[in-house]
Amino acid sequence: MKKQKEAREKLTVSEKQISSQITPTVGSNQINTAAPQQSTSKNQSRADRLAELRKQSQESIKKTESILEPSVSADVEPEIDTLPTVPNVVAKEIKPATSSPVVDSETSAQKNVFKKITTKVTKPERFNRRRRKHDDGHGGRQPKVKKLNRQKYNEYKYAAKDILDDESVAEEHRSNLLGQIWAKGERIGVEETYQFINDKEKELIISKEIAERLTTLVRALTTRR
Repeated sequence: MKKQKEAREKLTVSEKQISSQITPTVGSNQINTAAPQQSTSKNQSRADRLAELRKQSQESIKKTESILEPSVSADVEPEIDTLPTVPNVVAKEIKPATSSPVVDSETSAQKNVFKKITTKVTKPERFNRRRRKHDDGHGGRQPKVKKLNRQKYNEYKYAAKDILDDESVAEEHRSNLLGQIWAKGERIGVEETYQFINDKEKELIISKEIAERLTTLVRALTTRR
């Protein structure tokens, strides 16, 4: 019996020793393995969430880009249309730049006003005006022309009436002949009067004798003026 008790005690002691050795190892292993599993699970869940959030953000960005693409293209087209107007603006800006040398020349001319007035303004203009008058023919004496004397109108009127008071000349033509002969000879010249008398002779309105008497009367009353 004693041997059995001793054997049992040894077994219990050995079991206790084994259990004491096993328990810490098992507990430490269980604790160490559980902690990384929990941390890895937490890390995995966070990574998954971040991945999902990134996917959602990328999808939202793609949607916004797809929505904004037509509006951007529509906005770009009028900008392309406005580009050809740029050279016109440049041309307008260049024009006042070209006027600057003119202003400089004007200012330089204003500085030398007195010299130009004495040389160009006074003498050449008067000289040119005299030349223009001679070129146009308005100045100076005009050539004299043979015309009827205005002071001898009454003498002509009575003498012409006596010549035209003839049966061969119709009464309806007498007043016309009297006025036309004097008007042409006094305003235009005696040559026009001679031509008028010859035309009326050809038209048989007056005879040859009356035509000769009228021409002699006109010659007697002509003067140069």
